Amino acid sequence: MWGSRRPGPILVAAVIVVAVIVVAGLAILATGSPSVRAQGPDETVSAAVPLEPGTLATVVDDGSCLRLRETPGLDGAILTCLSPGSVVVVRAGTVDADGFRWQAVRTEAGREGWVADAFLRPVVTPAACDAARSPVAIPPGLTRPLPSAGGGTYLYWGGGTVAGLLTEAQWRGCDVAAVWAWIPERAAFVGYHPGAPEVVNGAWRSQFPEGRMPVGTILYVICAGPLDAGRTRVPAPPGAVPPPLPWAAAPARFEGPAPPDVSAVAAIVVDETSGATLYAKEAHEPLPPASLTKIATAIVAIEGSDLDRWVLVDVDGRRMRGQSLMGLRPGDCFQVRDLLGGLLLESGNDAALALGRAISGSDAAFVELLNLRLGRLGLEESHFSDAHGLGGPMHRASAYDLAMLSRYAMQLPLFAETVAQTTGEASGSRVITLRNGNRLLERYEGADGVKTGFTDEAGRTLVGSARRDGHRIYVVLLDADARYGDAERLLDWAFAAYRW
Repeated sequence: MWGSRRPGPILVAAVIVVAVIVVAGLAILATGSPSVRAQGPDETVSAAVPLEPGTLATVVDDGSCLRLRETPGLDGAILTCLSPGSVVVVRAGTVDADGFRWQAVRTEAGREGWVADAFLRPVVTPAACDAARSPVAIPPGLTRPLPSAGGGTYLYWGGGTVAGLLTEAQWRGCDVAAVWAWIPERAAFVGYHPGAPEVVNGAWRSQFPEGRMPVGTILYVICAGPLDAGRTRVPAPPGAVPPPLPWAAAPARFEGPAPPDVSAVAAIVVDETSGATLYAKEAHEPLPPASLTKIATAIVAIEGSDLDRWVLVDVDGRRMRGQSLMGLRPGDCFQVRDLLGGLLLESGNDAALALGRAISGSDAAFVELLNLRLGRLGLEESHFSDAHGLGGPMHRASAYDLAMLSRYAMQLPLFAETVAQTTGEASGSRVITLRNGNRLLERYEGADGVKTGFTDEAGRTLVGSARRDGHRIYVVLLDADARYGDAERLLDWAFAAYRW
């Protein structure tokens, strides 16, 4: 009978294989392996060549997750699960333990830990980004710490404007008293003194007529002393207009129709040249701005970086479903100006993260720069908690602040040029066609900006700008069901009701 027969060799082998797999699987579950696989912890499955620090790597798609651990080894505390396709930045440091080579990494969210490199694959990057990442390349911003307690130091500048330099210096705790830039062709320094009359900084303006200092400029920065907490937000004098200073008188109102009713919860109309408010409805109430946040993101990026700098992207737009996106993937290589196009035209949340990380190194650090820039502009009714505007309880802006922020941004040539385009193109490691989501450009004659936004919390938001007879005005609408209709009616009314 079948039950009394001795099992054949094939059956015995099969039983042994199944037993081994079960035992190995139980051991894996007990220890918490780097990934749920058939390999036991005694098998060495590391890649032949260690990954290079500073490069990107993706988690191998094996239908499971890679566990980020606090310390190298199977006994290390599990910090988080990295799903297949996740991107990590390779850090310096490897340790062999438990049959694996453990690699120090940093996740997209900025968390640091250890993973077995057998489950990582390097991202192949374009030559331009490889060169930009080389040890001799000058990074964005200031290349060394500042003497925040007072005194001066020499350093290299990573490209951008003096406004960007002052923002980063403040972030580093330095109250800048003066900046001196070395001009090789003149074999001399030229100085800039924050807050001084224009005549004092005339030589600086002549040397940098477009306001931008190139990458590699040698600077001598003098810090007056430490910044206290109160200096992070510089209060503006009562009635003062935030920068830029008015360059013409405010328009005069004459008898005419009353302003139209609008659907917006908050709204404002502002004259560009004077900064005067022509119409306001709850204009100083902080509300969720949605993607209007990206106006500030663009300002910090333009002022704080070289526009031609190549950026190696570590953001995966495919993992940001339901959001407005440029369409970035890990390993993409684009210049800062391309990412700005994706930020302002497509309203790409992925572009916002890529820019922030390229400029300041992390999402959190870039948010600090955003809020410092708001403070330096005297915009006290706003506070941001991210670079893209998805928002949270602490992410708010008033219609007034957004109008003044836009008025400032439109004085930056690349910003004004970009937001006026209906289409664009980002050309880097691949080509991405960009389309502007601001329909006001197509609907209203003379419209030349600025930005739209939407989240469930914020509703529909808009900063619109338009020129007529050489005069530009701004309209800001927060939580507006009929934002384009509201904008058109307010613009028509303002151009008809005021004389310049």
